[in-house]
Amino acid sequence: MDKFFNSPWFVKIVSFFIALMLFMMVNYDNLSNQPAGVLPPVSPGTYTLEDVEVTAHYDEERFAVTEMTESVQVNLKGPQSSITLFQVTRPSYEVFVDLQDREAGVHHVSVEHRGFPNDVSVSIVPQFVRVVLQEKKTISLPVEVDLVNRSEIAEGYSIGLPIVTPVNVEITAAEELINQVAIAKVFVDVKGADKTIEKSVPVKIYDHFGNELHLDMETAVVDVRVPITSPYKEVPVKVTKQGELPEGLSINSMTVDPKVVTIFGPQNIINSLSLIEGINLDLSTITQSQTVQIPVPKPRGVEKVDPEVINVTIELSVAESLEIEDIPLEITGLSEGFSAEIRTPEGRLTDVIVKGSRLLLDKVSREDIQAYVDVNQLSSGEHEVDIQVVGPQNLLFFTETEKALIVVEELDKEDQ
Repeated sequence: MDKFFNSPWFVKIVSFFIALMLFMMVNYDNLSNQPAGVLPPVSPGTYTLEDVEVTAHYDEERFAVTEMTESVQVNLKGPQSSITLFQVTRPSYEVFVDLQDREAGVHHVSVEHRGFPNDVSVSIVPQFVRVVLQEKKTISLPVEVDLVNRSEIAEGYSIGLPIVTPVNVEITAAEELINQVAIAKVFVDVKGADKTIEKSVPVKIYDHFGNELHLDMETAVVDVRVPITSPYKEVPVKVTKQGELPEGLSINSMTVDPKVVTIFGPQNIINSLSLIEGINLDLSTITQSQTVQIPVPKPRGVEKVDPEVINVTIELSVAESLEIEDIPLEITGLSEGFSAEIRTPEGRLTDVIVKGSRLLLDKVSREDIQAYVDVNQLSSGEHEVDIQVVGPQNLLFFTETEKALIVVEELDKEDQ
């Protein structure tokens, strides 16, 4: 059976019968007009179209139709063959009102038609309709962003100022409708957001009562960027000097800008940080006064450091020397239950040579300098320990004697 339906002969037979039916309908009236006894006479046919849409022709750039009958009833009368052919073929037709030469206002106009068979009479109910034309008006309105679920953003994160592109939208409609417009708005859901949101969002128009208006807009969709900022904290930076300046040069001053940076990241990570280390300045590469840009390392777990680069400004001058005599030598790091004695240098005094710029040397006093030996974790007995000196920044310190002879003894329980 399927082979029969798919065969070319089946298609030809069906086509023949369709053509025969169309021929009989078209020539039905000729057959009915034959003399009596050949074919019986046939009465004219009628057909009614319900709810036929009415189209308005007007200057759409200047005006808008705000009121008009949307549909009418169309009654057809004529030869039955033409009526039947119309019903079968459903040709393209139009029912319309012509307002091309009309200005804004209320108009009562006749409903016209076209596209129906020429030998069929057409009557339309109602024949006249009321149409209200209003002049169009265009306004520009800023787009507001409504953030949905603000309170449900990811813990510790904050929302920045949303950015809309374009900032304004243009709305064109009848003046009566334009006067109802109150606000243009987009909605962005920030629930659970832990990073900046960038998306395209449809624009909605509302009247003064919060009702949505469906009006034509030049731009119906805008791009919205909502900055989502992670928890942050300000911490100082520590610049570590490495290497030595070329011979004969000294640091007159060194400034860091900025001294404090902002770190962003999970709350538990940034709470554990008190400063940013690992910012190293290689003095061996500095040959003149200059500003060096050094990247700020991002600690593990931190999402962002702002700024990412700091400026270190170094002013150099010719190195000079200053000797300060008889600086007391102190002992630090002595464990409980032990005593320590400095055998040399004699009198527990050492001379300190200070090198640096004349500007800094003129400000140095004995009270600014501390010399010491660290005996931490030394066992009982004699030890040679490095003498260490600390003092104002950007100066170098040397001692006449580099090491001290220290005797460490464990105390008896009674002495303790």
